[in-house]
Amino acid sequence: MHRCLRLNEILEIIFYFVLSNKFHDTVSYYSTTSYTSSMRLPAFLPFPRGRRSVLYLALTCRAFRELALNVLWSYIEGTEPLIMSDSVHEQVQFHPLVLRAARVQMLCLTYDIAAYALFHANAPQDGFLFPKLSSLAWYDGIPTSIPTLNLLLPTLHTLTLDISDSSFRKAILPGLPTAVQSLKSLDLVLSLKSPDSFSEIESEIESLLLNYSEGLTKLSLRCCYISNVLLDVIASWSRLRWLALWVGSERIPTALHVPQPFQALTTLFISCERLSLLTFFLRAVRRMDSDSCCFGFPNLKKIVIEAHQCDSASIWSDILTFLTHVELEHISIEGRYGQCDIPSSFALHPFFARPAALADLEILIIHTLHPITVTVSDTDIFMLARACPHLRHIDLATSGSPISLCALAYLVRRCHKLYRVAFPVDVRFETLCMAPLEDDDQVGLQPNMCLTHLSIWSSPIADLGPLGPPTAPDLMRSIPQVLHMIAPRLAGVTKLRNIGWRYDHWRRWEQVSNVLSEMVQSGQ
Repeated sequence: MHRCLRLNEILEIIFYFVLSNKFHDTVSYYSTTSYTSSMRLPAFLPFPRGRRSVLYLALTCRAFRELALNVLWSYIEGTEPLIMSDSVHEQVQFHPLVLRAARVQMLCLTYDIAAYALFHANAPQDGFLFPKLSSLAWYDGIPTSIPTLNLLLPTLHTLTLDISDSSFRKAILPGLPTAVQSLKSLDLVLSLKSPDSFSEIESEIESLLLNYSEGLTKLSLRCCYISNVLLDVIASWSRLRWLALWVGSERIPTALHVPQPFQALTTLFISCERLSLLTFFLRAVRRMDSDSCCFGFPNLKKIVIEAHQCDSASIWSDILTFLTHVELEHISIEGRYGQCDIPSSFALHPFFARPAALADLEILIIHTLHPITVTVSDTDIFMLARACPHLRHIDLATSGSPISLCALAYLVRRCHKLYRVAFPVDVRFETLCMAPLEDDDQVGLQPNMCLTHLSIWSSPIADLGPLGPPTAPDLMRSIPQVLHMIAPRLAGVTKLRNIGWRYDHWRRWEQVSNVLSEMVQSGQ
């Protein structure tokens, strides 16, 4: 065995990588009638996808066994892994592998009265049932579950809590700051629609948050629309770095009373009924001691926006203009549901009005709602490539104007870290004959060795000549040759949507994809 694999620190990193945790919205996962399933916000706890592989590693050799089992049992979802049933004696007992529950660090639980009884029966008098438990997602929002919940609270740093039940909420929230004194991250959710008004829930949450004088580092409010009352409470927190919230018409934010709000915030997730409501939020968090274009999150690096109803193209354009006043690394704006009645479009060009603000941009995703489209020209792509040298992922799949292969080649080679691209691309014969960009920057540009994903939508392609000639390279081979030249690891092209395609065009793109795959395989 290599000497590096004898170091537990390295092995642990490898095993957690194999576990491949993926964050998902646990509220929607557990409730088929979820009130919040259409208002998605990221969950705190991950969903491990590689448990079987980690188990195989634990069975590989003695050197891997204990460390791999520690990783395997560090995250438990549900009570089934914790308990086992004896069909003969009809007894329920802790699984032998987790009888020493020191391995469990993250726990995700729903209602299970048998497990609750087992927890109480095995709880030590002078210690904790799960001494290393740091993260808990609790989706049993009924008052009778509170004694069991109290067993798990003292060691927590991260807590996701379903507060749909009014009696449960009124019993648990007032004592939460005392019960969880080391809490750093809090996620409050409604898995079912509560009969209580938003005002009542908001008042109870405000009373809770006021008890955290120094604030939290992460906060997710998936239980009510954000209001000025709650914004004023959390805007002054000096440690808040991660925030997820809803913006709705029932609670439209106005100007805050905090001179410099959200000074430490780096990550912001917003789910809004309409994209136009986001403009109210952005205006509300302006700094009171500066001009109208200076927002209250100077350290913001990532913003993810999800709109659920359509707005005019001008609103999309305004949002992009707002965001050019913040030096971001990740921008994602997505319209998810419904359709607009009137087709309209907005240009991407104003987004480059402040190119210095885009210097650190790594991810740009813009998904509009049909029939609103974003107009992207080759010139825009050239400006994007120059302004964003660190770009890794760009998705403008809903663009109403395909870009040329020349522009795509320039973007891919100039942004050498780019690994995922989603664009409509125009490779008709007349566009292939376009003169290349006259730019000294193109001299010396090297192939992109990171690009592995190219997704296209409604992309016209040259339809001259037969689809698959047996001899002599034609357009069906020269197009993939160009793609292979600019991105040698690109092994194919995927189709984003089924609508908007001519059947013969996609058949030709499939041929391009097949040739690309052959080129990559032959080069390995």
